[in-house]
Amino acid sequence: MAHIVTAMGNYGTDIQSAMAVQIKAEMAARDWKQSDLSRATGIVSSTLHRYLSGARDIPLPVFADIAQALGMSMIELATRAQRRLDGKNVL
Repeated sequence: MAHIVTAMGNYGTDIQSAMAVQIKAEMAARDWKQSDLSRATGIVSSTLHRYLSGARDIPLPVFADIAQALGMSMIELATRAQRRLDGKNVL
């Protein structure tokens, strides 16, 4: 995956990390384990682990499936991840 390099660093890598952290935070807020998200999305647990650990980038359709499983819009989840990346409070 091509990443946009900014003066502040590698945005593509940074936003992927923020997305994974935000997904984990949303899971924690729902008292979900990785297996719960795996069941809700149909994503194989080992693949989900690679996404959430940063070993693989999260494809946009998968991100959309994850957001839906968490009861959120993709935009809402992405916005929270961006706020996290910006060092702002995340709701």
